[in-house]
Amino acid sequence: MFAAGRFTIRARLLVASLGFVVLSCGDGTAPTPLEDTFTLVAENDVPLPSDHGEPDGCCLTLSGSVTFTATTYDLRTSHRNKNNSLTFDNSEQGTYTRQGNTLSFTPTGGDEVFAYVLGPGTVSADQDTVTLLDGDEGPGSDQIRATFQR
Repeated sequence: MFAAGRFTIRARLLVASLGFVVLSCGDGTAPTPLEDTFTLVAENDVPLPSDHGEPDGCCLTLSGSVTFTATTYDLRTSHRNKNNSLTFDNSEQGTYTRQGNTLSFTPTGGDEVFAYVLGPGTVSADQDTVTLLDGDEGPGSDQIRATFQR
């Protein structure tokens, strides 16, 4: 009986240990890497082409994309001036960091007609949508909410 009791105690300890191992490992799923190109689909919830400054804005946003590597981003947009119908492109490259679903950006260059002044961005739970805040004087100002989809 004494040996059977020892076996029961060991079995219970083994089960408890396995339970702790499973809990400490989590569910084993990591966020999907952002290493992809996301297409601009809307600004301030208005599908493209959009004029975030309407009715007084000068320019329509025609298209855009943001491409992510493991540590860098490349943001590009195309626009048309409503006053003279000229089209122009804008771009910015830099590095980013990710904490959960929040993205932070540090620009390093680009062919800027105007600076994007990116605020913190977010990644959707399904990892297929990236939302960036850009424009004006940065966080807290009248920023544009740009929605990109994979």
